[in-house]
Amino acid sequence: MKEMNTYEYSVVPENIDSLGRITVPALCGHLINAIGQNIRKEGYGIDVMAQSNRSWVLMRSAFEIDTRPDLNAPLYISVWPVRGSGLTYNRCVRVTDKEGREIGRGTTEWCIIDRTSRRPVFPDLGLDSSESAIPCRSPRRIRDFDPEVKDDRKVCYSDCDFNGHLNNTRYVELLYDMLPEEILGSPAPLRLDLNYRHEVRRGENVTLGLKKEAGDEYLFIARSGEQTLCSAALTQA
Repeated sequence: MKEMNTYEYSVVPENIDSLGRITVPALCGHLINAIGQNIRKEGYGIDVMAQSNRSWVLMRSAFEIDTRPDLNAPLYISVWPVRGSGLTYNRCVRVTDKEGREIGRGTTEWCIIDRTSRRPVFPDLGLDSSESAIPCRSPRRIRDFDPEVKDDRKVCYSDCDFNGHLNNTRYVELLYDMLPEEILGSPAPLRLDLNYRHEVRRGENVTLGLKKEAGDEYLFIARSGEQTLCSAALTQA
């Protein structure tokens, strides 16, 4: 069984909003970073995978955030693997504050692709599960929809990851760029589900869309032409 590993972060000035709390995109970025550190510690980081012409790809994620800490507050992110099904490898996270109180949790689903064909492969990495279970509901699948509000963007250099594609963490930022002020300033707990469907390269144009559902739920979609790149659902408690 794999052990749970914990990584320490701090809320720095460039990661807070006008209310002095860490932004949701910044916190989600820390969660993905901690998962990357955990995978590297197990011996399968992106540098190692590249030697065999393979790469990790994030397929789906779900994060629940109860509260957003203030400036200079420490964050402790624990990461552990849970056995996936088929081609997927799962990594789960839990966020605690300096008193040890849980303030967030999440689960992510990954696969390994061949860097040339961009198709999934199923190598035997020997990645075992932890004894800890998935801490929240699995990521929901979000169907395509017709947005009420649209925005067009061009994928730039600073948007891209090591594969030369739009970085998955950027989608959370793009979603938050479209949300109304009452959501951005709300301290209410939230859940964020993301589905990553297709990759898009630097220089290509993307169309972003937002739609308000019943209650305090917002649906987000990013498309390139007729192809859906990412869809998300944000729900406040």
